[in-house]
Order: sequence, then C-alpha cells, then structure tokens
Amino acid sequence: MTVEGILKRKDRGVITIEGDTPVGAAICIMRHRHVGALVVSHNGYDVEGLICERDLIRALKSHGINRLMPMTVADIMCREVASCRPDEDLRRVMTRMSARRAHHMPVVNDNGLCGIVSMAEIVDRRLVKAEKDAASLCGSISVPGK
Repeated sequence: MTVEGILKRKDRGVITIEGDTPVGAAICIMRHRHVGALVVSHNGYDVEGLICERDLIRALKSHGINRLMPMTVADIMCREVASCRPDEDLRRVMTRMSARRAHHMPVVNDNGLCGIVSMAEIVDRRLVKAEKDAASLCGSISVPGK
C-alpha cells in the first residue's frame, strides 16, 4: 500500500495558502474547506511550510486572540515540513509522521506538490486492508465436520 492509493481515492487538489495571508483568513479557509491543515506555498508547487490546527492552538495560547488574528500564516506556520512521495509505503510514512508527531504530510513528486495525506487517512486505509485480509483468511479456513 502506497500513498498513491490514498490520493487516488480523494480529490487530488491541494489547498494552499500564501505566507502573507492573515491567520484569521486561514482559519476561515480551513473551516469552510473542512481541512485540518493548509500547505503554505506561493506558487502551488513549492512547499514553504504547513499550518495546522495545532499551530493555531499554540499561537492562540502564546499570543492571545487579539494579537493572533492579524498575524500572518508565516508568523506561526511550521517551516520544517517533512514530505513524502506518492510511491512511498504507508507504513514508512506513518512511522515518519509518528516520529515527528505530525498529523499531515505534503506529497511531492518531481513536479512539486501533488497532494497531502493525513494520519487519519493512513490509519483508515491500513485498517480497511487488515479487515479485508482477515476476512479472506477466515474464508479460506475449513473447519472439520462442517
């Protein structure tokens, strides 16, 4: 199972935001698009950072609501963003995300940003596969006398 398997099942579009966008606008975008993270990029291909719900909560605690809202995404975003490739194994990506305590990871190919995956999507995909494998295994077991 690879990252590509997740990307094929969802809208391939990645919601990006520019670093000079006010935090309040980023919150509105996340709420309206029902996403937990936005990739920060000035051109839609180069990953400059990532802003996620956790970044917003930390900044709210540090700065308070009145000082946070006019700040820019670049002021609070994570700049050291790990990314993965579409052909990477989900187990490997999950391990990297866990080590970094990351809930989202941009996906890049030779042309740049091509998707984003979340830990929830990876866990869900792996559970579905485990359930299918278990059902297949149970179906192949024969019980003597039945």
